[in-house]
Amino acid sequence: MDNTLNIFLEIVKIILPAVVVFLVGYFTLKKMLDNHYETKMLEFRQQNRQGMLAPKIQSYERLTLYLERINPSNLLGRVNNPTASAADYKTLLVHTISEEYNHNLAQQLYVSPQAWQLIKYVKEEMIRLVNESLAGLDSKAKGVDLSKAILEEIIRREEVPTDKAINFLKKEFKLIFDF
Repeated sequence: MDNTLNIFLEIVKIILPAVVVFLVGYFTLKKMLDNHYETKMLEFRQQNRQGMLAPKIQSYERLTLYLERINPSNLLGRVNNPTASAADYKTLLVHTISEEYNHNLAQQLYVSPQAWQLIKYVKEEMIRLVNESLAGLDSKAKGVDLSKAILEEIIRREEVPTDKAINFLKKEFKLIFDF
């Protein structure tokens, strides 16, 4: 029995330092690899942010352009059909506003949720403005009459929803990009 105990102690003397060296090496290597992984992830995120900079800037540009294009004074000048009936002209205006919006749907990936909500609100507000302006006209009205009614409503309101949204986008852009 004394011999078995000596053999056991000799094995423990050999294995215990080996286990300690293994554990120290394992945890040192693990910490080193974890630090390396974190460093690489940080570099990846920074590169990703830099890669996203151009599309984000472009989104603010595109949404500002969208708002300018649906601004009543620009929209009415661009989508001009004075000989059409007011109802047909309304349909054309609403279609144009919606199509412009649809072409910019992907931009919501690059702007804040508040900015995108504002863009959606302005689109709906512009459509509402066109519809309400038509509702105030008689059934024989022409496109030119609808244009006048829309512009009069904007003058009466003293504010254009697109202008407020553009100001919001400019402020958000400056805040994000520190220009």
